[in-house]
Formats: sequence, C-alpha cells, structure tokens
Amino acid sequence: MNILHEYSYYIFIKKGGSPMARGKKVFSEEDNILIKRKLKDECMAFWISKGYKETSISALCEKAEISTGTFYKFYSSKEELFFEVLYDIQETIYGNFIERIKQRPEKSGFETAIIQLYYEYESKPFLYDVKTTDFTSFYSKLSEEMKEKLTFDSNDLFRIAIKRADLKLKVPENLAFSIFSVLLSSIASKEGISKNCDHLAAFKFMTKQMVASVFE
Repeated sequence: MNILHEYSYYIFIKKGGSPMARGKKVFSEEDNILIKRKLKDECMAFWISKGYKETSISALCEKAEISTGTFYKFYSSKEELFFEVLYDIQETIYGNFIERIKQRPEKSGFETAIIQLYYEYESKPFLYDVKTTDFTSFYSKLSEEMKEKLTFDSNDLFRIAIKRADLKLKVPENLAFSIFSVLLSSIASKEGISKNCDHLAAFKFMTKQMVASVFE
C-alpha cells in the first residue's frame, strides 16, 4: 500500500476536503508517528548509501511520499533530522549492548555483546567514520546542545556493563577502561588497514583476549 494512504491528511484531501475550512487537525498522532518513522528510515538509508551532503530534503520527501511543507512540520532543517537519527541509533545500540550483558551476566556474554557492537557499527559507517568531510560538514552545523547530546563516554558504558555483568576486574580500573576504548576505536581504523586483513577475525580475537585478561 502507498504510504500516503496511511495518512488521514492525504485521504482527506483525495476526498476533496479542506482541512483549514473544516477546522480539523491535519495529522493524527498515529500519522505523526508513521511520517517521522518513515523519514528516519529513509534518512538512515540515504546516509549509508549517499552520505549527508548528497542527501537533499526533496529526495527524502520523495522517498517518504510527503511534501516539503510536511517535512518542515516535523523538522526545522535537514540537520535536525540527521541529528535525531544519529542520537536514536546511539541510544539503541548502547541500550542493546547493556541488555545483552544483563541477559548473560558472564564473561562469554560480555564478549558476545562487544562483537554485536562491532556488527552494529560496521553496518552504519557514519557512527565511527567521524573524520570524513561529510561527517564534519554535518557536525559543524549542529548546535552546542546537540553536540553535547552526541558526546559518548566509553568509560561510562564500560562501567555500567561491568556492573550489569557482576564481573570483577583483575587489572586497575583505568587500564581496563583504556583497553576497552582502544578496542572500540579499532573499528574506525578498519578502512586504513590492508584489504587482505580479516578485521572481524582480528577484532574477535582481541575481544576474547581482552575479556580473559581483564576479568577474573
């Protein structure tokens, strides 16, 4: 079914109605949720395939099957939409990481959760490839408040994960946090490594060694 048919506004217009004349709300809450979800889905798809700079509001609207006027009902700019997509993805990924550890509170569960983080990042390069001109162009247009919300402290994530897993460190806390941060940052370096390198196999090996060396 064409997504426009899911929106009461378009159904109303197709019937020849005038929302202003009848004094009715253009979109229901359900419509709002559907439209925003579609815009976010299309935004992420464009970000992965074309990048931020090559993605236009008109292209997003065409894919989401809405007008540009409707777009501005939800977002004041393209950057606001991209920010919301990035923020939501970060929250989901880190939330899933902690939840996986909570479900398997043991060293093997911790190891599996980190490997899943790798897959999450690998499928969305814009999460780690933050030094590209495309990402810096996007980031430079964000407000200080937005930048603050996107700030990620891997130490905090690691600290929460250890608590959920009820694991005990056998190395100093600061060293454990540093090892975890370096391991995660290695995901971003994969593009600069030889194509003959099996980055995933190496990451799994390092993760296994880290977990065995850091926890009792």
